[in-house]
Amino acid sequence: MIKKITCFILVFSSLQSFSQNLQKILIKAYTSQDSSDYYFKKAKKLVVSVADEGEYYFCKSARQNDYASVDSAIYYANCAIPKLKEAKSINSLLTVYNNLGNIYNNKGQYDKAIQYRILALKMAEQQNLKNWIVNIYVSISYDYHDFENYQKGIDYGKKALQIYRNDKNAKPKNFHSALNAIAINYDDWNKPEQAIYYHKLNLKYVKGKDTILLQNTFNNLGNTLLKQKKFTEAKKWILRSKKIIDFKAKSGDNVDYNYATCYTNLATIATELNQFEDAEKYFNLALKYSKKSKTAEKLRDYYYQKSIYNKKRNNLSETIKEQDNYIKLRDSIYTVERNEALAEMETKYQTEKKEKQLLLAKNQILQKEEESKEKSYWLILTSFLVLSSVIIGYLFFRQQKLKNKQQEHEFELKNAIAKIETQNKLQEQRLSISRDLHDNIGAQLTFIISSVENLKFGFPNIDEKISNHLTKISSFTKDTIVELRDTIWAMNSNDIDLIDLRSRLLNFIEKAQTSSNVNFKFNIDESLNQKKISSLQGINIYRVIQEAVNNAVKHAKATKIDIETFAKENELTFEIKDNGIGFNSEEVVHGNGLYNMKKRIEEIGGNFNLSSNENGTKITITI
Repeated sequence: MIKKITCFILVFSSLQSFSQNLQKILIKAYTSQDSSDYYFKKAKKLVVSVADEGEYYFCKSARQNDYASVDSAIYYANCAIPKLKEAKSINSLLTVYNNLGNIYNNKGQYDKAIQYRILALKMAEQQNLKNWIVNIYVSISYDYHDFENYQKGIDYGKKALQIYRNDKNAKPKNFHSALNAIAINYDDWNKPEQAIYYHKLNLKYVKGKDTILLQNTFNNLGNTLLKQKKFTEAKKWILRSKKIIDFKAKSGDNVDYNYATCYTNLATIATELNQFEDAEKYFNLALKYSKKSKTAEKLRDYYYQKSIYNKKRNNLSETIKEQDNYIKLRDSIYTVERNEALAEMETKYQTEKKEKQLLLAKNQILQKEEESKEKSYWLILTSFLVLSSVIIGYLFFRQQKLKNKQQEHEFELKNAIAKIETQNKLQEQRLSISRDLHDNIGAQLTFIISSVENLKFGFPNIDEKISNHLTKISSFTKDTIVELRDTIWAMNSNDIDLIDLRSRLLNFIEKAQTSSNVNFKFNIDESLNQKKISSLQGINIYRVIQEAVNNAVKHAKATKIDIETFAKENELTFEIKDNGIGFNSEEVVHGNGLYNMKKRIEEIGGNFNLSSNENGTKITITI
C-alpha cells in the first residue's frame, strides 16, 4: 500500500489545474487510514470548478480501488471522466482509464479492460505522450495474455519495445515491463525458447539496477522451466522471487497477486514430484492469496492445477469439482460475444488510426498545393515588377519545371494514399477471416478437447484402448489448434521475426524426430533472431522446409538431416541437407512436390536450388 500511495501522490502533485488547498486535503483523504471520510467531506466544500470536481472524484475512485471497493471505484471513476474531459486534465483522465482497465482485468472482463486501454491510447497518441503509450501497450499485452490471445499480446509487447528503443527519454521500467510481457505470452503459448530468450534479456538489462524489478522475471523464468519439467531449477528461481515478495510485503506493498502466483507454481512443482504434503500446504496458501487478489486469472490457474493434483491422488470427486470450477470460470471469461467485441474493437482502432494517417497525407498535399500557389503568385509579381521581359520568360520556364515536379510529387503522394487504402481493405478482410477462424473453428476444436477431457474424468474405469484413443483425439485436436493459430498469426501479421519462424520449425522438427529415427541438426545464427521477413515469406519458407524434411524421411531413407540459416551480404540463406539415397533430379523435376516448392520460393522473389546424388540431397533457398 505504501508504494501505491507514493505513486498516487507523485501523479496528483503534478497537477496544476486546481487549487493547492484542495490538493493538500485530497492527499490527506487518500492517505489517511481512519479519517478518510472526514477529509473527503472537507474537500467537497472546497470544490469550486469543474477541474476541482473532476480531481475530487478521481481521488475518491483511486482510494476505493486501492482499498478493494471495486464497485465504488467504478462509480466514482465514471463520475470523474466527464469532468476531467471538460477540464482537459489529461494526466488524471489517462490514470482513470488505466485504473478502470486494471479493475476489469482483475474481474476477468478483458473486453472492457481493453476498451478503456484503447480510449487511453487514443488520447496519449493525440498528445504524443510516449511514456504513456508504452505503458498502455504493455497493459494491453497483459490483457491479451490473460485472455489467451498470445499473438496479440506479443504484438503489443513488441510495439512497446520499439517505442522504448527509439525514445531517449523512455522510462527504464517500461523496457523491463515490455520484455516481461513478451516473455509470458511466449511462455503460455508453449514457445519456451523465445520466452527464455526475453527472460534472460531482461535479467541482463536489470542487472546492476533496481533488483526489485527482478521479482516477476525470477518467477516467470521459473514458470517456463516448470513447463519444461525442469522442476529443481524452476523451484530455485521461484524461491528467489519469493524472497523479493517477502521484502515487498514487509515494506507495506500489496503482494496478494504475487503470492498467489508464487504458491500456485510451488504447489504445481510439489505435485509433479509427488510431494503431496507440501503441495497441499502450498495450494492452501495459493487459494488464500488468489481470493485476496480478487483476480479471475489467479483463481483460474488455481482450479486447474488443483484438479491435476486431485487426479494424481485418485480423488475423483474433488477432481471433477475443481474441473467444474475451472470450466465455469473459464466459460464466463471466454464467451463468443467477448471474442467478437475484442476483434471488432481492435479492427475499429486500427482502421481509425490508418484513416488519420490518410487524412494527414491528404492535408500535406493540400498544404503543399497552397504553398505552391502562394510561391507562384509572389514569384510572378516580383518578376513582373523587377525583371525584364526576357527574365520573366525564363522565370515562366522555371515555374513550369517546378510545377511539373510538384505534380510528380502529388502523384506519388496520391499513389501512396491509394496503396494505404488498399492495405486497409486487405487488412480488414484478413482480420474478418481470422476472426471467423478463431471464433467458429477454434471454439469448436476447444469444445472437442473439453468434451474428451470430461469423458475421461467422468468415466475413471474406462477401457484402456478407448482411453488411449480419446487421448489421441485430444492430442490431434490440440495440434490442429496450434496450426490454426499459426495460420491466423500469418494472416494478421505484416512481418515476423526469424525467432518466430525458428519456433515453428523447432516444433515441427520435434514431432518429426519423435515419429522417426532421423537425427536432426538445426541452427539459426543468433544475430538473426530479430531480423524481420514478411509473413508471406515466413509461411512459404516454413512449408518448403516442411516438404523437404518429409521427403527425406519418407523417400530418401535419410538418417541425418541438417537445417542451417545464415546471412551472406544482403541475402538470407536456408540450407536443408540429408544423407539419403538421393535421386535423379532430371527425372522427377516435374513432380508436384518439387514444382510446388520451387513455385513457393519464386512467389516471394527468392531463388530455389536443388542438387542430389547417391550421397544425399541439398536444397538451398535464398531471399
